[in-house]
Amino acid sequence: MHRLLAAFAWLCLAAPATALARPFTLDDYARLVSVSDPEISPDGRSIVAVVGRSDYTKDQTHTELVLIDVASGAQRVLTLGRDDVASPRWSPDGTQLAFAAPSEGGDHAAQVWVMPMNGGDARTVTNAKYGVEVYAWRPDGKAIAYVTQETPPNEAAIERHEDLFNVGDEPFSATALSVSSHLWLQQLSGGAATRLTQGNWSISPGALSWSADGKYIAFDELPDARFDSIFHSRVAVLDIVTGQISFPDERFSLASSSAVVLTAVAFAPSGDRLAYTAGSHGSVITQDDLDVTTVGEPGVRDAAPTLDRNIAFFAWSPGGGFIAAGDDGVSQGLWRISPDGTTQRVDLGDLNFNGGSVAQNGAVAFTASSAQRPSELYYLAPGSGSPRRLTDENARIAALDLAPAQEFTWHNDGFDEDGVLTYPLGYHTGVKYPLVLDIHGGPILEASTTSFDPRVQLLAARGFVVFQPNYRGSDNLGFAYADAIIGRNPMEGVGTDCVAGLRALEATGGIDESRIGVSGYSAGGWATSWLITHYDLWRAAVSGAAVDDVVMESTLSEIDSFMPLIFGGLTPWSSPGALEAYRDASPITYVQNVHAATLILVDSTDPRAPTPQSYEFFSALRNLGKVVQLTVVPAYGHHPSDPVRNREIDRAWVDWMVKYLSP
Repeated sequence: MHRLLAAFAWLCLAAPATALARPFTLDDYARLVSVSDPEISPDGRSIVAVVGRSDYTKDQTHTELVLIDVASGAQRVLTLGRDDVASPRWSPDGTQLAFAAPSEGGDHAAQVWVMPMNGGDARTVTNAKYGVEVYAWRPDGKAIAYVTQETPPNEAAIERHEDLFNVGDEPFSATALSVSSHLWLQQLSGGAATRLTQGNWSISPGALSWSADGKYIAFDELPDARFDSIFHSRVAVLDIVTGQISFPDERFSLASSSAVVLTAVAFAPSGDRLAYTAGSHGSVITQDDLDVTTVGEPGVRDAAPTLDRNIAFFAWSPGGGFIAAGDDGVSQGLWRISPDGTTQRVDLGDLNFNGGSVAQNGAVAFTASSAQRPSELYYLAPGSGSPRRLTDENARIAALDLAPAQEFTWHNDGFDEDGVLTYPLGYHTGVKYPLVLDIHGGPILEASTTSFDPRVQLLAARGFVVFQPNYRGSDNLGFAYADAIIGRNPMEGVGTDCVAGLRALEATGGIDESRIGVSGYSAGGWATSWLITHYDLWRAAVSGAAVDDVVMESTLSEIDSFMPLIFGGLTPWSSPGALEAYRDASPITYVQNVHAATLILVDSTDPRAPTPQSYEFFSALRNLGKVVQLTVVPAYGHHPSDPVRNREIDRAWVDWMVKYLSP
């Protein structure tokens, strides 16, 4: 009786809370708070993070730096009255904090500011005409190295509109030739900055690191300033005294077809050991390992030879080991890597690691999300396996009635495959529900995980089962799976993976096979267009920023060399039959097969998946009498960067599925 009374009392208490809970809606986009770029102090006692809130009335996102005390959880805003702050970095001794923000009274170009942590105002320390792209403290804390764009050699002519230029590998959207970025040194005591590098080559804005003795700076060198050059990069080390640049990994050269996209380079806290991510499998951009070398010494070793995952994040930890992260199954996992190369997966529960930093004592500050909670800040004590949440910025969202996500697995073409499955709110066994495939982009170095996804929550709230398949090329199941996308027709295998997952899901029951939609953006759009032209399974489709014409993609895009890379080196013009292969992989070739009501989404000027492809696909479908709508976002880029247009894309996406699948 006592147990029954207790249970009844619990139900009475729980009922009001359950009744008040409501699903996620489009209005909740304005309540989402981003927590990113956590930087833990050298002593591990404090963390600075970037907190962003969107103003949908002004269509802007405002960011500020928040200081969190690890022991008490107390928070303090460091940048009141200042906006567009980013990239906080502690000084080596922890007494100062640098960050990037526009200068006062100037343009919107980001400069480096330095703030004393014992009190006092922040001051700008750089004056780069075209802004600072990336920066790093010198180990003595008295200077900052930074990368900035060069002044165009024909700047005066450009102002007079004498600005005609000869195209090399620029995308169709280019209005001028790209300009290189180079390295400068700024003393905190003042004076003019000192140039450290120059030349027609360029430096990537994603990686910059000093050696512990301040003698070397490591960075990612590109052959030129074009965006496409990210596929042909190499690790470079500058000797500060001599000005000489060396290249510690002889496997890669700027002309090498096996060059990789570097995501990070980092010197060890002591000594001249240098770690970086690079593709070591003899393939191309399908998976990055964590490699270590020593300046001036031959040889490269894999820091974690048994960890068959793409390393998307790493940081040195005490004793010469690492903290590393990457997609693993349907989660973004975190590992501790010992100096001898052994690995230990950290149990983060339902959290998906987004990014972080490591203190001198091994403590880790990181941001993470789960299906039912957007990103927050977490702290992992040295040696601990249980993270502690330090912020509650998204409490209002987490209190909503949100759909959980789970792993779904199947087998196809010799691979054990997986994806993320989200059931609609109020799901009941024995009832058949409409299904929407939501296919991730890339198609490489990405995967669908159980992270919070507002569009998935919108669909689940409207009565849809949502299936997010991790097709071959995804980076969550090891190198062999990632590399399997490379070949004469990359989308052919992707299509069979998605359909095999769909068939396996249908076999479990609960899916209305007459009401299935397919959707995706970027490479997910390419997959969507491929699926609706090859399988008559779909009632509705949303194809966003898609590769509909692979020949056009390989000739007009800002990543024009990407297609030859995933086609195994084949270009449309390289050999007899090559053009035919590109046509065979183009959804536009089979456009007459489309039966799904199709919504096409694209930015008005997309340099990544050139906009003309979307117009071509739309025109063909319209001329064939198909149900089709082309919705254009008046913006430049592969995806709009402002909050209102991002929300409106999701509104159009979900409304289209509701209209044609009638949940």
